[in-house]
Amino acid sequence: MSSFQLVAILLLPSISFAADPPNAATSAAKIKEVIGHRGSCADRPENTLASYRRAIEVGAHAAELDARTTKDGALICMHDADVEHTTDGKGKIANLTLAEIKTLDAGGKFAPKFKGERVPELREVLALCKGKIVVMIDLKETREEYAKNIAAEVREHGDPKHLILGIRTVGHAKLFRILLPDARQIGLVPTVDDIKPFADAGVKVIRLWPKWLADETLVPKVRKLGLELLLGAGNGTRAEVLPLLIHEPESISSDDPAQLIKTLAEIRGK
Repeated sequence: MSSFQLVAILLLPSISFAADPPNAATSAAKIKEVIGHRGSCADRPENTLASYRRAIEVGAHAAELDARTTKDGALICMHDADVEHTTDGKGKIANLTLAEIKTLDAGGKFAPKFKGERVPELREVLALCKGKIVVMIDLKETREEYAKNIAAEVREHGDPKHLILGIRTVGHAKLFRILLPDARQIGLVPTVDDIKPFADAGVKVIRLWPKWLADETLVPKVRKLGLELLLGAGNGTRAEVLPLLIHEPESISSDDPAQLIKTLAEIRGK
């Protein structure tokens, strides 16, 4: 699960409807999961505790985070490999220690009222969310040591049974089936050609980019493989959600999970 602004999943097809498509209410009722992208990054600084508290508060089913490794081996939550995008610092995460990253302001760039928000460790987010919301970890690195460290953190501070792994390689799909067998896996496939190899590796859910949906044969191919579908709805507005419902996804992600939840309720007529 670059800015579900992904990255994330934001460039929606330019489709508009004079009225809701015929299957809209039924399709909206079938949505099993609303995923808050980077927490609730439309109204909170992304990948911060404030953002995950917001996702919990609004009733999202899951909250997605990005996990990266510092110079001294700590796992932190940040999308970019460089700290400059979201903090007042500069440099690559891989070249900075946890102590150095903890001095950075991760909220002020988003809005003055969030000044002083810090970059959280993965363990902090896992502890915050445990028992309250499912955590989805977007696996940003491919090393086996990284995978083992993720698994160790989840087992110690989180809940493997309420975890989603955002899988980007077939190797990770197989490895995490051993490391965290109770966790669900969503295939963040690099290309459409990777869908079948991911399915063959045991991945049960595939995230498709909206721009790929222009290929009308793609969703039927996903369904023929017996896979569920995750789509990204930007800020979760009606105009963004309605084109997605044609494809009857089981999961939808959004930068603004509160808005997405509201939109789905309106479409369902509740």
